Amino acid sequence: MKAWEYEARLRRNAQPRTVQEGSWSEVTQLEIFPAQIVRAFWQSNVPGSDAPECLIAGAIQSVENMGKDVSEAESLFETGLRLFSSGETAKLKTVTSLIFKALREARILTDHPYHTYERPLEWTDISADFPDDRVHVDKDLYDKILGGWLGQIAGASMGTKLEGYTGEALERSFGKNLGYYIGQPDTFNDDITYEIAFLEALRENERITSVEIALKWLELIPFGWSAEYIALENLKMGIFPPESGAFNNPFQEWIGAQMRCMVHGLLRPARPKEAAYLAYLDSQISHSGNGVYGGIHSAVMTSLGFVHNDIRKIIEESTKYVPKGSEFSHVLNEIIVACERNTDWRQVRKTIQRRFEKYNWIHVYPNLCCVIASLWYGEGDFDKTMNLVSAMGYDVDCNAGEVGTILGVIKGSKKLSEKWVSPLKDCLQTYLPGFEKIRISELAKTTTQMVKKADLLFLTGA
Repeated sequence: MKAWEYEARLRRNAQPRTVQEGSWSEVTQLEIFPAQIVRAFWQSNVPGSDAPECLIAGAIQSVENMGKDVSEAESLFETGLRLFSSGETAKLKTVTSLIFKALREARILTDHPYHTYERPLEWTDISADFPDDRVHVDKDLYDKILGGWLGQIAGASMGTKLEGYTGEALERSFGKNLGYYIGQPDTFNDDITYEIAFLEALRENERITSVEIALKWLELIPFGWSAEYIALENLKMGIFPPESGAFNNPFQEWIGAQMRCMVHGLLRPARPKEAAYLAYLDSQISHSGNGVYGGIHSAVMTSLGFVHNDIRKIIEESTKYVPKGSEFSHVLNEIIVACERNTDWRQVRKTIQRRFEKYNWIHVYPNLCCVIASLWYGEGDFDKTMNLVSAMGYDVDCNAGEVGTILGVIKGSKKLSEKWVSPLKDCLQTYLPGFEKIRISELAKTTTQMVKKADLLFLTGA
């Protein structure tokens, strides 16, 4: 049926009521820009840890990090802070909108160091120098995948009560208890919801593209934050990847892709380039440029965990799977050199803090450095690495989830300590409809089955 035919039928069949009952009261309950959302942009607290954050400040500093003139947005920011303090939410909506406009139109500062690096966006350009190494893995595949999921969920459950604070503050508050669960572990975590959405998209489609994954986001994911919030808003209006990750999205180089792409490494064990490709498809829904490279990197390191037991070897190999001329590659190599030259991990933590003082705590760069430093000095020991990744601060749940996945794959579930596994009770809780409670063992079985589905994708030229 044509759209005009449908609308004409509605009109022909409509009969006016003799007594009109207005429905405007219902309309007033709807808001294009809910007051709760606009105020949360200016002041909110991280679920789990209660750390303070200001998303608008993060948006401005992130666009500035990308080498643009944010002076207009900074001026509006001062106005917005006054309106927020005085409770003038209606006017705050207009200022918030104007800030996003100013950031989208911000002038490029041609002499900014950001523009000295390459930033490829197409897969063929991103992967031009990636090696195509493949190792067949069959023995203990389920055990390693289960280990990866247990490690990720354990790390994220620990880190969710710690994220958003400096490492020093965490050490002062928790002392020797830092690096393990604070109270009963809570497995609710937004990071993993996107991984479940990816698995569902893969299960339902013969071929997989960014569009299929994005549609599954719309179907399953009720709400996002920062980059994912913008992406979902874009998707809702029919703006699909890669535009959904880049358009009007000041958070496009934050950690959101890096935090969720371990699943692609689990699906492509010992095939890092293929893991990188799946991560690329997923990442560009909500990110662009260096944000996408972060997703690729976490998938690659997870995949390499099926090949190497030496964590420093995995780190070394991972450098081959990011665009060589990119700023992400520069930062990755920079942190490796810092680790090589320092025996004291706290000195490296200070280096990270100085280097990224102007970056938001959710930006991909400082968190990449925390992941690498924690793995480097943890030397493959799960407990030690969890202590270090906690003491680094920044986005602890994302970082702990990533290092937990990699170490869980290396060890396999049978070699993970019961002190980490038992409190989870083989149960993952999510806010996704239909996935409110999942057995972690079943999630691992599903992922193992999906490895064969992913095999077919690449055999047929994915």
